Amino acid sequence: MSRLWAERVVITLAPAADPAGDREPWRGALEALKRKIPALKNRTHVSIVLSNHFVRYALVPPQSGAAGADEELALARFQFVKIHGERAKAWQVRVSGEVACAIDAALLSGLKEIFSKHKGVRLVSIQPFLMAAYNQWRPRIPRDGAWLVLAEPERVCLARLAAQGWASVHNGREADWEQALERERRRASGERLPSLVLRAQL
Repeated sequence: MSRLWAERVVITLAPAADPAGDREPWRGALEALKRKIPALKNRTHVSIVLSNHFVRYALVPPQSGAAGADEELALARFQFVKIHGERAKAWQVRVSGEVACAIDAALLSGLKEIFSKHKGVRLVSIQPFLMAAYNQWRPRIPRDGAWLVLAEPERVCLARLAAQGWASVHNGREADWEQALERERRRASGERLPSLVLRAQL
């Protein structure tokens, strides 16, 4: 008897050993995902959460007037090129409010290719870890904001939400999230800083 509804599964895509050795860090993760997908049941909807090892973030300044989606995307691309150089022109960029996210285009195409070979398993969303955590925590964030701390092996993503919106996002190689948080507090000294710290581990 076939199921009348789809099963929903969330899969975290994190760094994994790459047999080829020196390729992009997400290649090994895709190989691991390929081995996992065949074990899923038919009529399964999959949401992928991307490790912050694979994602770059930038804040997009709010635009005066009515900026369209194309204008917002162009501004986000400009921000990434300004920070990371010409290589950013090949990235896939998405904008969510004031936060822009970028990933390697080959990572996105690799994900789509894997799921295209398994018709009973559907890829319904791809979310960076930061945005997935923010959506989960949003009801708990007070009006004066919060620190969002996302810790992974050898990486910390640290975002500050202020009363007026996103104030900063730092995503870098770190071993100690507490040191990273203290550094960001010192960097923002003089501003009104939130006291609540929301933390998640990947």
